[in-house]
Amino acid sequence: MKKIKRIIRLALPAVLLLLWISAAGETAEKVTYACSFTSSSSERDENYLTNLVDGNLGTYFTIRNKKEEAYLEIRSEEPVFGVYVMLSDRERKDRYELMAEDGSGGWKKIGESRYLTNWHPLEEAQTALRIRAADGGKLRIAEIVLYGEGEKPEEVQDWQEGGKADLMLLACHPDDEVLWFAGVMPVYAEKGWRVQLAMMTSPNGERQLELLNSAWHCGMRNYPCFIGLEDRNGQKKMDRQYALWEGEDRVHRLVTECFRKYRPEVVVTHGEKGEYGHSGHQVTADSAKKCIGYAADSGKYPESAEKYGAWQVKKLYLHQYEENQVTMDWGQPLDSFGGKTGFDIAGEAFQCHRSQVKIGHYTFQQGGKYDNTAFGLYFSAVGEDSGKNDFMENIRQSSPDD
Repeated sequence: MKKIKRIIRLALPAVLLLLWISAAGETAEKVTYACSFTSSSSERDENYLTNLVDGNLGTYFTIRNKKEEAYLEIRSEEPVFGVYVMLSDRERKDRYELMAEDGSGGWKKIGESRYLTNWHPLEEAQTALRIRAADGGKLRIAEIVLYGEGEKPEEVQDWQEGGKADLMLLACHPDDEVLWFAGVMPVYAEKGWRVQLAMMTSPNGERQLELLNSAWHCGMRNYPCFIGLEDRNGQKKMDRQYALWEGEDRVHRLVTECFRKYRPEVVVTHGEKGEYGHSGHQVTADSAKKCIGYAADSGKYPESAEKYGAWQVKKLYLHQYEENQVTMDWGQPLDSFGGKTGFDIAGEAFQCHRSQVKIGHYTFQQGGKYDNTAFGLYFSAVGEDSGKNDFMENIRQSSPDD
């Protein structure tokens, strides 16, 4: 099969260069405007090369070639020192290798994908690169941004794999992490606690990428845990929701494994009534309540117990739980966020969910029907709260060796 080598030049307005420049002039500038792209894919697929730089996370370019090696080649008129790649793959099965010319007409591996968003700082400047589908098959890329010399822009995500967590925020869908919990992530990240975001559902690639943008904006640097349930909901009863997710046993096995893997001291999650009656939120709360006990019992779901060990979560807070109530302060200024409050950051993070903003939710403030400062202590293995304003009361902060 003859490869198509039709190069599409992507001329971006020069003003885009200014977006990533810091006041000190040390932040790397975009050089995507100086790049051309060639695909090993078919002519029909190459018609969609502009999807790589259209700023729309809902569009993507697919590298596919069933008979030969599948790759995207990048040629730049400016030296490239950093490559930022955003994948559009709900199951995170797509993998790639980043290649550079080896000086003898061949290509050498200089990086590989780990997450849906991947930052590749280059040890040496490059003007020719390839992104090769690791299995020689299909690869879906939502966006690519190339940078010149300088420091990584703050907005570019460079994730790390999370270890033991102090606090886990367990949310059902992308955007729930801020709508119902507001300042949980930025406030506790500011205080130096290890915060791990865990998501029950894994919707399409666009919504996962929006979630990553939101979490990064809220100060998360550990990659979120996607538990892996499909975004099937809309039921009004928990038993029907459990059925859509292939039964209680499957859901509880996955949540228990998540608790054991990250070993959170404290878990914060949805309300028992599902905020506005959402069955997915109800199941999330119900699963958290039950899986605290399961995670501590090595005889329950022994596969994950053998892999990670049993784990006792010390505290569980439910949104708007009516007993043992605590009221959180998301209005405090946060130094690491330029003096903005937890409410401010949550409101900005919600704007990252561009596919959902049009739905029109409430404003971020204390009080109201869905008050996201109102929680209750459902379970504690370390005694009752006295301050009534801190999830981490009576909890020792993890050390680097934990």
